[in-house]
Amino acid sequence: MKIIAIVVLYNDNTEEVASNVNRIATQVDEVCLVDNSSDDCPERFVGIKNATYLPQYQNKGIAAAQNIGLQYAIKQGADYVLFSDPDTTIHPDAVDKLYNTFRRLKLHQFNVCGIGSVARNKTTQEPYPLRSNLLREIVEENVKEVTYTMNSISLYPTNLFQEVGLMDETLFIDGVDCEFCWRATAKKGARFFLDNAVVIDHQLGMGTQSIAGKSRSLTPPFRMYYQYRNYLWLYRRSYTPKRWLRENGLRYIVKMIYYPLFKHPRVQYIKYITKGIIDGLKHNKQ
Repeated sequence: MKIIAIVVLYNDNTEEVASNVNRIATQVDEVCLVDNSSDDCPERFVGIKNATYLPQYQNKGIAAAQNIGLQYAIKQGADYVLFSDPDTTIHPDAVDKLYNTFRRLKLHQFNVCGIGSVARNKTTQEPYPLRSNLLREIVEENVKEVTYTMNSISLYPTNLFQEVGLMDETLFIDGVDCEFCWRATAKKGARFFLDNAVVIDHQLGMGTQSIAGKSRSLTPPFRMYYQYRNYLWLYRRSYTPKRWLRENGLRYIVKMIYYPLFKHPRVQYIKYITKGIIDGLKHNKQ
């Protein structure tokens, strides 16, 4: 059984990232680092003996970078791939727990195709809400079924990508993990789960802020473009869950009002939201 971790880097030349990658490297057979930065920075990872560094010298987007990692992992004969973001901190037994849960679910005859972890806000230490992602709790304690698993930290069998296809590079960044899982479910009845016993520290967006008494992740202006464009593209795909469309549609309407009125730089938010909507209304060639 061989597990290769895939970590996509983008201007992540920090000691914290090197530490996070090293934590992952001790739990897998190999770490594949796909770097979307314009400049390479392999010196941070020279001490990690089982790390392979693949610089791209340009930002190809997370989907394209993950596909480069997937193709590498498949070529190396990996049985499983583990996706992680560079800012994610995991505990020493995280990968073993995910793998063991995966195998147990298989023994229960579940068509499990991915097992993910529970992401906790690095700042507030509160779990990120599942919202429209949660399906139901199953018989095994601490395991919930979801419609998709997020990039950090999730374990998948490599044959799933050979059967369903790779990540959708047209999406570039937002919704990449969701779309793949929904497509896999539509094509082969794939099921995805979260292991509540595996908790990771992660940061969405550019931090958090209390809004209406609740802690909310803040979105940088450029990400607004991909969120609105990709939402409209995914809206037209038959396998996108209606519940996700309803809940995120309402959330994007609120963001469309809140950010241009209350967050700086307001002009940038208006620009990227508008451009995202315009491009989202255009046909998405798959």
